[in-house]
Amino acid sequence: MAQAFFGPPAGGFVRGGAHIAVYLVPVFEGRLVVFDVPVREARGRWLPWTVMGFGENPYETAAELADDWCESAVSSLEIVDALSFPFEGEGWELALVYRAELTMLPPGDDARRPFAYPRGEADAIGRFDPVDLLRWVGNPPGPGEVRGGGAQLVF
Repeated sequence: MAQAFFGPPAGGFVRGGAHIAVYLVPVFEGRLVVFDVPVREARGRWLPWTVMGFGENPYETAAELADDWCESAVSSLEIVDALSFPFEGEGWELALVYRAELTMLPPGDDARRPFAYPRGEADAIGRFDPVDLLRWVGNPPGPGEVRGGGAQLVF
């Protein structure tokens, strides 16, 4: 079995190469926030992501993504998952997923517009299935909402 040893840094994807990607899952008021990108080459709904630079700190990379895409409106940032994916050209991606709790919806611009799903809803985004996205969001109960079938306390 081949092991994941990395070669010297490269300026782009290399056939048979490996890279570490950092993904951001923005959450506002218990709702998944994604970005609509209108540019033809990347048209669609996306999570913020980037390929981590050689020797960089993953948390700092996630914080930079949050600053860039979410206008620094982040109250907490935590790693929620690490996943492995095959990549085009016989490559491999190690994906580090960070959850960013937002204090407000980002304003957006001509290059990207934020979209907040209704609470408890998500579509597949890129490599990620809705069940994973919702698990990372956490979806805590909303104001006055009670979940679960167990006993309830009355005060």
